[in-house]
Amino acid sequence: MTTLPWNATVLQRVRHLHLRARTLTDGLMLGDHASRRIGAAVEFADYQEYRPGADLRSLDWRAWGRTDKLVVKRYVTETELPCTVVLDLSGDLSTGEAARARYPDLDGSKAGYAITLTATLLYFLQRHGEPVGLEIVAGAGMPYASLPPRRGNNHLQRAFVALAAARPAGRAELAAALARVGGRTRRRSWIAVVTDGMEEPERWLPSLAAFARRRSDLSLVHLRDPREWRLTGLASARYYSPEGGDDIAVEPEGAAQAIAEVAAEYLAEVEGGVVRWGGRYVPAPTDRPMEEVLRALVLGSASRAPERDRV
Repeated sequence: MTTLPWNATVLQRVRHLHLRARTLTDGLMLGDHASRRIGAAVEFADYQEYRPGADLRSLDWRAWGRTDKLVVKRYVTETELPCTVVLDLSGDLSTGEAARARYPDLDGSKAGYAITLTATLLYFLQRHGEPVGLEIVAGAGMPYASLPPRRGNNHLQRAFVALAAARPAGRAELAAALARVGGRTRRRSWIAVVTDGMEEPERWLPSLAAFARRRSDLSLVHLRDPREWRLTGLASARYYSPEGGDDIAVEPEGAAQAIAEVAAEYLAEVEGGVVRWGGRYVPAPTDRPMEEVLRALVLGSASRAPERDRV
């Protein structure tokens, strides 16, 4: 039986996540956002002979070319679409202001940004009547690392408790983790992967094929703290990754330009790989308003961030 971390700090963080998620969701549901339903997927059913007045957009021109008959496609609407958020909480997310506390600051750290974004997505999807699931990759402290898509407030509460109690730790091993989650994902699901992707892209990007094979609606939220890549105002020092590896001596002033070029190539490689596997790439630098990231996710808008958000 799972032991729940019911202490005052976790309960306070759960309440904070609920408040932030509700506030952000209310903003998304204003105006045109209210009509958007993630689970409005359709499945082809059969053909019907065209009759005057039918929607011309449903005509199957290929069938007309083969048979010289005008027919329209009919579809069955799928009223339920399983939705899962995959959250990478590996050690590299333990950067940013106040990140060394027992629990990451929900408003002042890269991990806090990722946790709050994930909680809001789950809350938004549940408000729209979708079954929601949560998969936490790496990390420590959470009572649940895997929650399959389900409905209900109790299920959502379990996800919020897991997020409130979670701390960044360990290595994500994204290739194995994404293949594992993708392997048990139902066909025609909605998937959002929230990660900083701090592993060699060529190793983990092919794992997105597991979602493509199931014709999932996939989005990858690429999280980063811009301060990590600028090295401005820092002294010469030895730098290391929380996920292991050798320390590296760096002279920030001399390395800044080289790091900017490497970072730009890396971002292009990740974005190209996600698009190649049929997904949407959503940049999420921590100085980008969370409302913009959420809007890109739930409305399927353009994946590129404004120019100011690029390296």
